Amino acid sequence: MFGYKLKELRENKGLTQNELAHMLNTSRTTITEYERNTNEPNFDMLIKIADIFNVTIDYLLCRNDEKYNLNILNNKANQEFMTKLNEFVDCYNIFKK
Repeated sequence: MFGYKLKELRENKGLTQNELAHMLNTSRTTITEYERNTNEPNFDMLIKIADIFNVTIDYLLCRNDEKYNLNILNNKANQEFMTKLNEFVDCYNIFKK
């Protein structure tokens, strides 16, 4: 099942096996093996794959159907937004008694 999910995610993002392999610093053959379920990624590789597609590891491993990682501090844009929000709250003493 992992291989099917990986292939689906890769194709939905419009990536070739070569492009994904480059992003993961591995070979196209390794990606092919993952997608055919003839090889499994180690934990570090699972983390990288989950980060690239912004999905949970549980989703990749078919443990649940919760696809997206909803951690709002997951990327730089969201970190910048939260910083500005905190500055705004501090500036206007919002939520302070």
